[in-house]
This record gives sequence, C-alpha cells and structure tokens, in this order.
Amino acid sequence: MSFQLRNALVTGIGGQDGALLAAYLLERGGAVTGTHRPHRAFDDWRLRELGIAAHPRLRLVALDPVDTAACAAAVADIKPDAVFHLAGQSRVAESFRDPRGSIDANGSSTLNLLEALRAHAPNARLVLASSAEIFGAPERAPQDEATPLAARTPYGVSKLLAHAAVGAWRASYGLHASSAILFNHESPLRDEAFVTRKISRAVARIARGLDREVLLGNLDARRDFGYAPDFVAAMAKMVARDDAGDYVLATGRAASIRDFATAAFAAIGVALDWRGEGADEVGIERGSGIARVRVDAALLRPFDAPLLVGDAAKARRELGFAPSLDLAALARTMVEADLARERGA
Repeated sequence: MSFQLRNALVTGIGGQDGALLAAYLLERGGAVTGTHRPHRAFDDWRLRELGIAAHPRLRLVALDPVDTAACAAAVADIKPDAVFHLAGQSRVAESFRDPRGSIDANGSSTLNLLEALRAHAPNARLVLASSAEIFGAPERAPQDEATPLAARTPYGVSKLLAHAAVGAWRASYGLHASSAILFNHESPLRDEAFVTRKISRAVARIARGLDREVLLGNLDARRDFGYAPDFVAAMAKMVARDDAGDYVLATGRAASIRDFATAAFAAIGVALDWRGEGADEVGIERGSGIARVRVDAALLRPFDAPLLVGDAAKARRELGFAPSLDLAALARTMVEADLARERGA
C-alpha cells in the first residue's frame, strides 16, 4: 500500500463519526477539511471534547452536500486525496417523518460527491458511511457483503441508493470508491437521539438523582453494538488499500435494547429485573422495586428489523479490524462519560 493520505475531506465533521475520524487522521499527520451544514450555528462540542477544535491542520467549511454546484466547487478548491462522506440524515425514526428529505440528504448528496470527484479529483479516494439498514429484514444471520440488499425503511432506501451509486461509479468510471457497511457503532459522542446515548445519559441522571426512569421503544430489537473509534479507524484503512471495495464493519455479536439497558444500569451498580411483555414490559430496580425502564408506544417504529448482526470477516482479514469493547465495557464507557458531564454541569 503506497497511498499516503495528506489531505482529507470529511463531510459531517460535527457528528460522532466525523469528529472521531478527524481526530484519527490528525493524529497521524494528515490535514483535514471538515464540512458542516450552512445556515445554522455549528456546534463543535465533539471537536472540543476530543481536543482538536483549534488544531492547526483542521479547517472547517460550510457545505450542503445536496447542492450539486457547491460540492463541485468544494472538491475543486480542496483537491482532497480522500473524501469520507459521513454527512446526511442519520436517524431511522426521522426518515419515517421525512422520507424525501432522507433520500436527498443521503442519496443525492452521494451522487453529487461522486460526480464532483469524477470531474475535479478523479484520483481521489472516497469512503461512504453506508448502513446495515440496506439489508432490511434479512432471512439469515449474520449479514456480510454478499447478503441480498432489501431495504425496508425510508432511511434504508436512502442509504441503499448511496451504496449502489458508490458501486456503480466504481465499476463504470473507475473511481476508487468504497462503502463501509456500518452496523451500530456507539461512543460517548453519540447524539442523544440515538437509543444507546439516550440510555447512558438517563442512567447517569438517575444515578445523580435527577431523573427517575427512561422511556424506550422496542426492547426486543437485536443489534450489533460496536465501538465507534474502531469503525472510523477501519474506514481510514479502506482508503489506503490499492483496491476499493465494500466492507461490513460489525462485532458479530447481537444484543437487544433490553440487554444494553441492563448493562448500562449495571455500570452504576443497579440490577434490573424485567417484568411484563410488549408495551407493558418494565425494568424494575432490584431491591428498591422502582421502575427504571418503561416502554412508550409512541417510540415504536412502523418497521423495526428484529435482528441485524454482521460478519466482518473480510474487514478482519484485509483491514485488521478488531472490535475492542464488548457490550458491558461499551455501556460502561458511555455511562461514565455522561456521569462526568452531569457532574461538570
């Protein structure tokens, strides 16, 4: 591998993955231009927590990836060696409310960047943050790169469009374009709209006596929960390979939302006993009898795949990908970070 990444364009640098990836690249000597949405105040709290907000090799620019001309101008100006396309609409629940917006944010933006690279930086390399939602409700588990694609949610369709475009532009135009098929990947930098961070923050607030319980949706949904820094490191390694391709990034272990909540409460020394079924299920604190987790029917999605778990054998073999935290350690890491934030607040 002779490729040297000197100048990276990271879309969506304000998000969990964008901030973590920027920190990873800067630590290794590269320069990073990170994009954020125009027409709104940019919150750099993740960059500040990682200590890179004022890094001399970090440049921040406003870019709407849905704007075709703006994408072309940005690529022509920055002349990146690599583009990591992480920006977009990242919430499955939001996609049910605004399916067209999700298609634009995730699908159209990817087409814009691929065309910008083709016109202005054909030797640059691109990695797309794809998603396990492109598999829909697969009949077999675990899922790998050969699993049939059958998205079932508007979010999944938007990611499927982007994923397919990357493969098509790679085959048709010879672009070095790859897709990272990301299963759930969490960290203390997760947005609070995601269920894992919602749980970890609620647990921290309950430990501090600020809240009494947390309301959740489908407790039975089983997902493959990994540690986000492991995933962004693998994405960086994808651009370094001579050949572009698609890679499932996952731990290979499935856990339910109930399991994650149990692990998060265990991090503060609280054991949960689960009683009831469906919308009536409750997580009771052992010893006190206090209900700490309840199901809110309003949080149930129209469709929720029962099991998504990935087989990352290709990534292990070709990228050296290795999950570093199990579920208990991941939940504990997130709870401890939220406890520190609550104490600081």
